[in-house]
Amino acid sequence: QIPTGSEPHVLADLQDGVRYLGKHKQIKGALIQLVILQSVIASMTVVAVRMAELLPEIKASQFGFLLAAGGVGMALGAVALSYIGAKFSRAQLSLYGSLGVAASLFGLSFSQSLWLSLLCLVGMGVFSAGVMIPMQTTIQSETPEEMRGKVFGLQNNAINIALSLPLALTGIAETALGVPTVLICLATISAIGGIFTQRYNSADESN
Repeated sequence: QIPTGSEPHVLADLQDGVRYLGKHKQIKGALIQLVILQSVIASMTVVAVRMAELLPEIKASQFGFLLAAGGVGMALGAVALSYIGAKFSRAQLSLYGSLGVAASLFGLSFSQSLWLSLLCLVGMGVFSAGVMIPMQTTIQSETPEEMRGKVFGLQNNAINIALSLPLALTGIAETALGVPTVLICLATISAIGGIFTQRYNSADESN
């Protein structure tokens, strides 16, 4: 049984988290960038199904291979960050990662080959890790312990929305505009998100 007053308590924590983010640009920028990235990734789960239908080398039911390529890329990106991450600030990594995701999506919009598509998806995964890991690190390191529960609660709610809403919107957009146009739109969103975060996370950081 949920204790009386628990819902107002949760809402108050979320409001405290929002107010805290309003005063801390680095954390706010990192959270926004994570939400944008998760929205793009969620959208790709819809686009991948349609891509599998259009690529002659695979069947529509094999769209999982396309998603797996992105997962492999994320793993490779995480390994690469362990070697080169210290050479760049987290803001720089996020910017380069966002632009890399955009470039991968842009290349994917013109691909009619399975192998080129897989390569672009692996690249998207690599660059996604370059955004996700530094931005999550920023949130964890810059948020004081007494505010972490409230900020992480807000983050979880925002990411849950970012994972669900694009599923419906992308399906509608793909039907109306087609896969290439949707991919170009996602690339544009990723690039804008990276530039936005660079503005808010412009201070020098040590990793």
